[in-house]
Amino acid sequence: MDSVNAPRHPNHLRILIVGAAVGFAVGGFLGVYRGLETNSTAVQGEYSTASAVGYLGLLGALVVGLLAAGVSVLIESISERRNR
Repeated sequence: MDSVNAPRHPNHLRILIVGAAVGFAVGGFLGVYRGLETNSTAVQGEYSTASAVGYLGLLGALVVGLLAAGVSVLIESISERRNR
């Protein structure tokens, strides 16, 4: 009976992984979108599309993953405070 009323805790690892995957997808899309520009001349110092996808994908995974983890911890702390 006690397990029915036990508070549920979010799975932080799962939330972090999903946030990182979503961030990588968004960053990768931005990298591909940047690569679709109709630029007839190559400017020195520009990244290739594959590099842009990789860098922006990793940056998006880091930012969105950490943001999702922070929101998860915030929701858990509010939930625990409410259940006292």
